[in-house]
Amino acid sequence: MKTVRAASLLLALVCAASQASVKPNAAAAPLQQEGTSLFAQGKYKDAIAKYQEAAKADPGASEPLSGIANVLMAAASQAQGDAKIRLRQQSESVARQALTLGPDDPLAQEVLRILLDDKPAPLHVPTPAAWKAMQEGEVLFQAGKPAEALVKYEESARLDPLYSTAEVNAGDSFFAQKKWPEAEEHFRKATEIEPLNGQAWRFLSDALLWQGKLSAAEAALFSGIAAQPNQLPTWDKLAALRSKVGYPMTALHLQRKASVKLDANGKFVINLDSEFSGNSGKMVADGAMWLAYATFEVNARQKNLQDKVADQPFAIEVASWRAALQVIDEVVASGGQDIQDPALLNIRMLAKANQLETGLMLLQYRESWRAEFEAWKKANPNGIRKFVNTYALRP
Repeated sequence: MKTVRAASLLLALVCAASQASVKPNAAAAPLQQEGTSLFAQGKYKDAIAKYQEAAKADPGASEPLSGIANVLMAAASQAQGDAKIRLRQQSESVARQALTLGPDDPLAQEVLRILLDDKPAPLHVPTPAAWKAMQEGEVLFQAGKPAEALVKYEESARLDPLYSTAEVNAGDSFFAQKKWPEAEEHFRKATEIEPLNGQAWRFLSDALLWQGKLSAAEAALFSGIAAQPNQLPTWDKLAALRSKVGYPMTALHLQRKASVKLDANGKFVINLDSEFSGNSGKMVADGAMWLAYATFEVNARQKNLQDKVADQPFAIEVASWRAALQVIDEVVASGGQDIQDPALLNIRMLAKANQLETGLMLLQYRESWRAEFEAWKKANPNGIRKFVNTYALRP
């Protein structure tokens, strides 16, 4: 049930406050709203049909596509076997299409994050009664009745005091009515209930911004990154805020071009991006680096499998990058071609500055690294702000 609940509430959670996406035009907007309302009611097929109508009415809007991706992800969470795999693949494909139209579309970003991460975030699963009240509130909210939805959200919070999302949505009801202090109160309470609720911190930042509390808003965004570093909408807001005061940030935009899978025969297989096939062209060094990265991962995981030892994902990630960087250093030292991808160059820069672990944690975070990340935060209480101030990098 946890995955189903997370998927069906995701739309409201990421779109509560001002976000950067391509909204549908006047002709498509009512259809988009109908789709969202149908989704809140659990009518997935009807919701997709409405989103498709909205996409047809406004082919340049990202939001109808991100809405479809979210519905498909919710459907996948209820499916089994090949159907589950197919729906997840479709969801990822549509989410990527949405991002070609609106690169900062928060719903598409979150759908991809959930699909591609290796573990769910450690957030509280609500009781069935609290969940039911929340869903009833969602239907009212999507029908344009935030005050009535608030009653249901508050009921949900009473039924399960550990359910921080109930407070987030209660705050959203006030936010929709432009009642910023009341919204702030509920968003802040959500962060107190679950400090790892990154969305609660992001929405708190929105409420603070509308009240002109810029410093507090930025601090809330840093807390949101500390909660869940791979929530791109939080980084988007931080980058926008810093750009306004003359401190722009650079996106790493690391596109992973090698992956490792365990096949049906129990063997690890490397999938290298097709752009590196043929061993020719200007990206030879980049391909060599990705191949070295994946080869180290295969060797490490194969050894763990043989020794019947559990993988330590973050340790493998760091060691894989170090091995890949060493290969490129040796190639360049021998007169060979250097890497050219700006993202790989930034990874090397961080490694030379002894910031590889920190950079990976913040810019390439996976939930399976939670233990190492929490230990790093404890040892470096101001580490995230210091990293951003020094390198001005974001995912």
